[in-house]
Amino acid sequence: MERYPALSGNGEITGYVISSVEFSVVFNPDGSTRGSYLWIDTERAVRIDSFIEKGLLVVDDIKIEYARLVEDIPWPLVYVAWDLDEYVDWIYKQYGEKLEGKTVVVNFSGGKDSTSVLAIMARLWERVRGLKVYAVYSYVPYLEPPRNIDFSVKTAEKLGVEIEVVEADRELMKKRLLEEGLPYRGKRWCTYMKLRPIKQLKKARRPEVTADGDRMTEAFKRFNRLYRMSPQRPRIYDGGRLRPIYIWTILDIVKNVRELGLVHPDYYDGLPRVACLMCPYKALHEFSEKEIDILEDPGLIEDAIKTSYRRYYTGTGIPWEEFRSQHLWRHHPVVAKKLYTAKKILDSMNLEEVGRDTIESVYKSLWTNPLPEADRINPDDAVKVIGQVVAAAYEEAVAKASEAARLVQAERLMEEEAIGCACGSV
Repeated sequence: MERYPALSGNGEITGYVISSVEFSVVFNPDGSTRGSYLWIDTERAVRIDSFIEKGLLVVDDIKIEYARLVEDIPWPLVYVAWDLDEYVDWIYKQYGEKLEGKTVVVNFSGGKDSTSVLAIMARLWERVRGLKVYAVYSYVPYLEPPRNIDFSVKTAEKLGVEIEVVEADRELMKKRLLEEGLPYRGKRWCTYMKLRPIKQLKKARRPEVTADGDRMTEAFKRFNRLYRMSPQRPRIYDGGRLRPIYIWTILDIVKNVRELGLVHPDYYDGLPRVACLMCPYKALHEFSEKEIDILEDPGLIEDAIKTSYRRYYTGTGIPWEEFRSQHLWRHHPVVAKKLYTAKKILDSMNLEEVGRDTIESVYKSLWTNPLPEADRINPDDAVKVIGQVVAAAYEEAVAKASEAARLVQAERLMEEEAIGCACGSV
């Protein structure tokens, strides 16, 4: 996850924060680590810096691949699109003729990135001859609050863009939730359900171009793909795919979305992303029990969580109450067991804590406080400027994750050999 700046009331950066599943990391203004934290529950986390070794979280004999679960993506403090109209003009000069007569569909979620894309496409639609633009929003029944539909429709209407609202198969969603439980990391079947109606719509309408909100600094896997695609100059459009904001920093995103007056309410609530309420990739502090009531069928979700527990977790020794309160359904049972046990040990150690309110206030500050001063760079230079910072962090992260995985695998092999020797001596 890219670092989110904490902003003071006068727009100064007082630090940064990232959140990933069970963890949050707080940074000083210079980018150095202030503290790494493990969320015990949705309200509080304990500091774990002294338990992190070679990319692993080591608590007694428990080893968790911390480097794989926590992505820390630094980025250069710059604006690439300080003025939205100037940025659209830059795209138009390079790709306007190539887009003439094309039909472009925008994959729209209502979040900050896809809203930025839709705003750009709305302006290009006014300038490019014969260009047709529409958005598609795919609603995930039961897992996603219905208010997301309303926000997305109103956003498209405000920007003057047609929007098609589709939804995943409602009956099949209900069946899978009751029979399989909630999606978890590594088995996110909800994604396929969400994409299926989008593919059906595209097959019917046959757009020549798809525009999406991919950005280089969102995730290391995405950075590697986008950066390697063209490491010297931006390649916004390649014929079938349009990536209008992939060279933007989060400062560009926030500035333009705020100026458009299209900030999703989740951001004002201190959440870093717009997603399904029951998304397994959300950090623990992003969950709130009272929010489940805004879903269309909270009872169904409770039944799905019980199904998850009954099918996969009863043999882990995790009590139902703690499984439920810690939303451990998000993890594979083996990982859930490790996290649960590590939390019990660490929670008994009287470690330094950070609260949910503190972390949420950082994310909220990005949407409510003045934005910081920073250099403004030409979009032509953005790939090189961003790449110089992120590429080094990417290589370091890959090395740490590989080392952590190697250590865990080596330990697993030793355990299997010990079991084999014991069996052979019987």
